[in-house]
Amino acid sequence: MIASGPGSGAVMHLGMIAGGGVLPVEVARSMTARGGSVHVVMIEGEADDALRNFPHTILNWAELGHAVRAIKRAGMRDMVMLGRMSRPSFLTAKPDFGFLFSLPRILKALRSGGDDAVLRGVVGLFESRKLRVLGVHDVAPELLLSDGAIGFHHPEAVHQADIARGFELIAALGHFDIGQAVVVAGGRVEAIEAAEGTDRMLARVRELRIAQGADPDRLRYGVLVKRAKPGQDKRLDLPAIGPDTAHGAIAAGLAGIAGASGEVLAASRFEMLERADRAHIFIAGVSAPPAPPAPPDGPVIEPIVFGGYSIPPERARDIELGVRVMSALEDFGTGTALVIAAGRVLSIGAREPSAQVLERARPFLKQKKSNGVLLIGPNEALDEPLIRQAAACGIQGIVVMFGPGDGAAHKGPVLDVADRFRVFIAGAAADPRAAAF
Repeated sequence: MIASGPGSGAVMHLGMIAGGGVLPVEVARSMTARGGSVHVVMIEGEADDALRNFPHTILNWAELGHAVRAIKRAGMRDMVMLGRMSRPSFLTAKPDFGFLFSLPRILKALRSGGDDAVLRGVVGLFESRKLRVLGVHDVAPELLLSDGAIGFHHPEAVHQADIARGFELIAALGHFDIGQAVVVAGGRVEAIEAAEGTDRMLARVRELRIAQGADPDRLRYGVLVKRAKPGQDKRLDLPAIGPDTAHGAIAAGLAGIAGASGEVLAASRFEMLERADRAHIFIAGVSAPPAPPAPPDGPVIEPIVFGGYSIPPERARDIELGVRVMSALEDFGTGTALVIAAGRVLSIGAREPSAQVLERARPFLKQKKSNGVLLIGPNEALDEPLIRQAAACGIQGIVVMFGPGDGAAHKGPVLDVADRFRVFIAGAAADPRAAAF
């Protein structure tokens, strides 16, 4: 029940579906501090134990009917979905009747590929049961970044240029339902977030800098930039920063963290700022320019097949999306490789070799059933070790992007290797639609 509209500061009585992290705890504390009440549905194996201090029910992720009943029994008709959630696996499901009844819609959402589409499908399920799904900006707007630095340190002109570049790249990739974070240093894209998340992305920035001879513990440069994807439903999966983000940025040798004001959540703000101020890095909210419209539809991309195995029809959508992403990356002077499976981009390489990009995707691939596609840039080598690695990871095929003036041909021993491992090899030119960004 709400005394007046969302975002009005009215006292609320709120149901909450809580995943991992501290954000659900902070929202619950904010609600009760303002005289409201919450009932938390804690997702088993995900939610923070601190939520047990509030009225709660602990459920498996597949107990949809029980979750709805728990919220309604507590007298709530408005709810939020918060916190980190692992992509659901049916191996861990303990389905109830409500889940089984909704199974066709759930499967449709999961098959859609991208995380946003899955979350929209889940929201639709709760709304079909007469619950109104709100966002953090409706119930605890004080947790969002506003314009300006929130600590002692401020971004300088060189950082502002990197922030602007990061906003542009996230906006371009966001149309393809890809990550909400990048690292930019001196105008150069160092890392792009995909399925592994921000913390792991920052860890590999540190690894990469050390491998290149830099000392992240002494020299600070570059910015972690976060913003919401274009057209993102702000009730769902807003980008967030917290103490772990500050720790990762410090360890990576970054000069600061910038989030789009009104779009990025700042969890455990005092602890995060204490770490940032002590390390002399900035944390700032910055107004992000509007994202450009999505590129128009164009002719279907038809890759050229080089080896003895043809492209399965179910991989055509993955290749189409992958080519468009690689083409958008080229416009930013970055992009070595990416892995995509069932419409979901699992890993992206900004500067790393294809083998490293492929290895990052391995935990997300069904290695006993080939279902992913690896796309590599025109400067990346297609050789026997990469093909062997791809087959071991569960990759069904490799698509090589053509560079300007490149010949569209692969032949000889490399194709024999691919045929032996039943991996298709194809080539594709850049998609001019993506370059419109």
